[in-house]
Amino acid sequence: MSTPPPPQRPPRPDEVLAFHNGDTLEKIPVVRDAALPRPPRFPWKATMSGGAAAVVVGVSVALVLHQQTNSGNRDGRALPPTTRSIAGVASGDSETSLAPTAQASPSSAAPSRSVAAESSCVPVTYKTPAGTTSCEPKADVCVAGAPWYVEDIEVLCGGPAPLQAIHVISQPATGGDPGSTYCLAWTGSSDGAGRDATLLMNAAGYQCGAYLVGSDGQAIQADGTSVFSDSPQSCEGSYPGTRMTYPGVLDFPIEGGAQPPTYVCVAENSGA
Repeated sequence: MSTPPPPQRPPRPDEVLAFHNGDTLEKIPVVRDAALPRPPRFPWKATMSGGAAAVVVGVSVALVLHQQTNSGNRDGRALPPTTRSIAGVASGDSETSLAPTAQASPSSAAPSRSVAAESSCVPVTYKTPAGTTSCEPKADVCVAGAPWYVEDIEVLCGGPAPLQAIHVISQPATGGDPGSTYCLAWTGSSDGAGRDATLLMNAAGYQCGAYLVGSDGQAIQADGTSVFSDSPQSCEGSYPGTRMTYPGVLDFPIEGGAQPPTYVCVAENSGA
């Protein structure tokens, strides 16, 4: 039969106080927490301060660069973009060659108004190849009665001058031989399908805006025939290469009954 352990004595008051003070080993000194080395802490304050400073510096640099870029654009001196060298790429060069793009030269600018105006006109001379040179719109060169000379004018204008309608609004009696000279005094009016004129015979030259001629270009026919015809004429002009002579058809006033159309060649007066 085993002997029961002796009963333990209750702790003394000084032992209870030492236990609550952490002194469980009686005389062994107790190391307090303040004396133990603490693990290093992350420097949050320093890191946040440095980050804020970096942000401020970055924003300042961005503002400066943006201001310089804008000022360069306003002055028209923006840096030219760079392009890869085509020669380097074609030759298989591993390095990328960068070069500023070429600026447009002043000679490549849009043509001036004078150049554009000259391109819309035709170089011509007045009446003859040796006449005064000029530059006229094609429409003015090709119109019936125009005095401008151009080599191969029918090629330029797309053929001979078309038949022109002339409305004889009056035919005053001037006397003289019916086989003599006839001319037209233009009235300056038209109805959109032809010009109005007065038919004169043996009139003074200053009254004539155009002469009536035969197919050979002569006002008085050597064989005594009339300049009037009942069929369209192929008119030979006194100034080849111009539109001064053109075919015309006359219609007369209804007075005295209707008359069939009469075909003539008209030689326009133009200058001296």
